[in-house]
Amino acid sequence: MKRTPMRRRAPLRAKTKLRRSKPLQRTASMAATERQRAAVVGRRCVVCGVDKRIDPVHLIPRSMGGCGDPLCVVPACRRCHRAYDSGELDLLRYLEPAWRAQLAHAVGHVGLIGALRRISGNQHSALD
Repeated sequence: MKRTPMRRRAPLRAKTKLRRSKPLQRTASMAATERQRAAVVGRRCVVCGVDKRIDPVHLIPRSMGGCGDPLCVVPACRRCHRAYDSGELDLLRYLEPAWRAQLAHAVGHVGLIGALRRISGNQHSALD
């Protein structure tokens, strides 16, 4: 059997931002675990500092390879959570250096570039 070497037909760089074509529908598998909820109880939002209605924000969602570990989440208010999930919020500047363990855990799931794209909302020019 003759083998042909694989050839790259397109450049590896993403030309367009990563956006969902339709809104993400919440399912039971996407909900935070009890351990994740317990990890954010009594904390303030990492972005604005609000201490009411704090949600566990998945740095890497389960649909993209995240898990149910408490290191997969950081605390955020509902407004900041929505902004992050829609890609409008660059969360990276708020996570370094206090949340390094969570950042390292995210890198373990999707690699350095994947984590940077997800956490920064694809707003860093170094990725282009």
